[in-house]
Amino acid sequence: MTSEYFDPSEQETKELLPKNKSDMSDYTEDTNADPEGVAERNAKADIAVPDWFHRKFAIADDGKPTFNASVVGKVMEVFDTKFGTDLVFKDIDLGKDKDGNDKTLTAEQQQETYEHAVNDIVTGIRHLLIVDPQSTGLNFLQLTTRTWSEFVSVCYEYSDSMSNQKDEEIPTWLIEREEKMLDLGRKARMLSSALAIIDNDFGLKDVKIQKSRVQSAVEQRMQRLAEWNFKQQADNSGKVNRELNAQANAHMQSIVDNA
Repeated sequence: MTSEYFDPSEQETKELLPKNKSDMSDYTEDTNADPEGVAERNAKADIAVPDWFHRKFAIADDGKPTFNASVVGKVMEVFDTKFGTDLVFKDIDLGKDKDGNDKTLTAEQQQETYEHAVNDIVTGIRHLLIVDPQSTGLNFLQLTTRTWSEFVSVCYEYSDSMSNQKDEEIPTWLIEREEKMLDLGRKARMLSSALAIIDNDFGLKDVKIQKSRVQSAVEQRMQRLAEWNFKQQADNSGKVNRELNAQANAHMQSIVDNA
């Protein structure tokens, strides 16, 4: 009579005997060895973004977009070179007047206009100090800090775009970026000049532009850009498919459990 029960231990073959120690090859991503770690390691692979995104921004370990620390460092190098410098004014050729004479906006005239604008800002802010000067001072300091962060960020972006420009003709968007860079440089220095005049009027101990605050504003700006560009450019199909498969498997398992 033949037994219907087969006991591997009755066979003296090594390949059927259990091993005392498991090999790494025994583990696959669908085992319970490290399910959470597997999920984290798969997060980046499930999300595809263009190459330029990785150059400008970064993807965190959880698969979420964030700022690129190395880019922030390069932006702050621009801050080191720009902060504390004065605007450079040069004579501007305005063509001919109605009598055919040359028209020129001199550097001295531009400097005078700039100083009048700074004084106008100071006068306007002082009108607001009749109540709660501390809040006014903090708001003005934040405006100045954000403007500097925007200025040095656009400076870096403009320089980076120009260095990677391959076409002989500069595109319109880059020309517009150049204009914005110059205007932001003027605005940042104008606000700094006004702040230097009225910093003691706010009743605050520290109303100075600090590099750490500017860097924080740069990081916040880049974080917003990273999130916006990620929404526009990221391909999450791999992640979605894996999540849908996991949900389908869980549903099928629940049916089996309740059968």
